[in-house]
Amino acid sequence: MKELKKAIKIELRKDCREEALKILELGDDKDRKDFLDYHLKDQGNICCLVLDFAKKKLIEAKKWVYNSEDCFNNLFDDELK
Repeated sequence: MKELKKAIKIELRKDCREEALKILELGDDKDRKDFLDYHLKDQGNICCLVLDFAKKKLIEAKKWVYNSEDCFNNLFDDELK
């Protein structure tokens, strides 16, 4: 988890870090692995996509409540409303 927190701090703006950590904690091992892999490849934009997809899965599984004001749902706003 320490490595994830460090990667989140590097890749994301301050106001989205807490949300990202919650998404990765609730998500599966593949989401966490993908996030770290893209971080290590210096592909921060892909890290954000990983979070978008992970969050979508959490919403569909009813583990997260959709909020249009959240950081990670831009790709799915219309679909999740």
